[in-house]
Amino acid sequence: DNMKPTLTWLKRRLVLKHNSELATIIEKHPTLLGYSIETNLAPTLDFYSKALGNEKRAIAMLKHDPIMFSYSLEKRLKPRLKQAKELEWDIDEGTFVKIAKYTELRWNITVAKNSDH
Repeated sequence: DNMKPTLTWLKRRLVLKHNSELATIIEKHPTLLGYSIETNLAPTLDFYSKALGNEKRAIAMLKHDPIMFSYSLEKRLKPRLKQAKELEWDIDEGTFVKIAKYTELRWNITVAKNSDH
């Protein structure tokens, strides 16, 4: 069963004490089961941990909103984080919701508004 390594990784890395916590995360974002540990899950957790400066905060954010695993590191997260840092935004969970979830149009409008100051 090739889902077992992913389930084991999620349980261990997201510090899930009970299978019910794991079930909740999978219910929120079932496609996690198809993600590669090496090319998606581990690098994404590492990215958020480094950007937030705290792995516990990154884990809490991903447990709360596991869809945050689904955004492309190279195409979306890294370039937008770079822009946010250039604009001297505080890099916190709220900023990451914008970085990850805003459409291209909404992101560009947000950046443009904040570039004027």
